[in-house]
Amino acid sequence: MSDLLATFESNAKEAAAIVERVDASPCSIHAAVQRAAGGAAKIVLGPSEFLPSETMDALRDLPGVISQPSDEQLSTADVGVSAAFAGVASSGSVCIAMGAPLAAAASLLMPLHIVLLSPDRIVSRPGDLFDPLCLDGEGLRRDLVFVTGPSATADMGPLVRGVHGPHRLHILLLG
Repeated sequence: MSDLLATFESNAKEAAAIVERVDASPCSIHAAVQRAAGGAAKIVLGPSEFLPSETMDALRDLPGVISQPSDEQLSTADVGVSAAFAGVASSGSVCIAMGAPLAAAASLLMPLHIVLLSPDRIVSRPGDLFDPLCLDGEGLRRDLVFVTGPSATADMGPLVRGVHGPHRLHILLLG
């Protein structure tokens, strides 16, 4: 596991993500998200399906959290916080399960995406997620999006970040 974790961390950083190791206690996660959000005025919390419920519950009292955002609030929110379905060591990607309310908005729409990732959900390669024995076969029953670093494109010249998604990706490895 430690090799997968180190490989994931190295590859995520190489892909321009910020990676921070954080104790898995709700208090430590709260402090880390607050620090990463940097005083953001509007924060949207995605589903917490892959973490203990108290983890995301502890974030609901952060300044700026919008409990039931309107479409207007979603379009102007600064930060999205989501729980990763998995991490992929070979690419440093986080894998987000779509479908639950606010999953797509929290992970793809805001300028800053903060991802909470449990190290026991890190796999070696993307294809591992589609093995029926991996994570109880959950990858076979989900719509998944892989996020590798901040959104970027060089289609029309120099590299531009934040074109099709977050400008910044901050991964909190819980452990």
